[in-house]
Amino acid sequence: ERNMAALEFHGFSVSPPSRAVHMTLDLLDLDYKFVNVNVMEGETKTSEYISLNPQHTVPVLIDSKLVITESRAAITYLCGEYEQGQLYPTDPAKRSQIDQRLFFNIGTFYKRFGDCVYPVCFGKSKIIEEEKKDALKEALRWVDEMVTDGYVLGSSMTISDVDFMSTMSTLEACNFLDLNPFKNVKKWSKLMKKNIPKYSENCENGALAFGKWFNSNYSRNEKIKQKLSKSLGKGFLICF
Repeated sequence: ERNMAALEFHGFSVSPPSRAVHMTLDLLDLDYKFVNVNVMEGETKTSEYISLNPQHTVPVLIDSKLVITESRAAITYLCGEYEQGQLYPTDPAKRSQIDQRLFFNIGTFYKRFGDCVYPVCFGKSKIIEEEKKDALKEALRWVDEMVTDGYVLGSSMTISDVDFMSTMSTLEACNFLDLNPFKNVKKWSKLMKKNIPKYSENCENGALAFGKWFNSNYSRNEKIKQKLSKSLGKGFLICF
């Protein structure tokens, strides 16, 4: 049996995937050492970090000699190794449904959210194209259907709820989309904030920091600017 004290979590609270692992560790009440890796300061590019993860991304989970460099692999490992309950059941059929949700998040929900926000965060754009917003709204409609019975998969919490929450909390903090039409999602999000221990520490604070980063580059008046630009010329835009 592995020694829980050997668990080492390298993460960055602004990163949604890092927060998924952080929430899981606290949800399972595990002892671990947290190593902050400031992505903005280039700390994933050091030779020491690259020796752990050549892809230089966060998070990284270390359990004795085992190194896991993908958040969903890390959270399912933690559940399988240390919990073995409803969060990630051993039954292959039940597990397939949870895996399906995890893959949906990485390939659709988080992906479409990322398509909207990361170009803005990294200064490539100040606006979000309507097509990208529409694609994210479509994903949110699917999520809204998924959580009809209270959780991402049915009426009990699984590890897929934690994974979705890492995306949802960040979407809420960025505040560029009206979430009122997604009533089931809003109710589920409120419930998750109560269910996850130390939520403000392992998710909320990092999500808010992400939102601040995004909004420092996001222009909510860009449509007005574009309309004025066509009719009045670019010189007028300095007023905004």
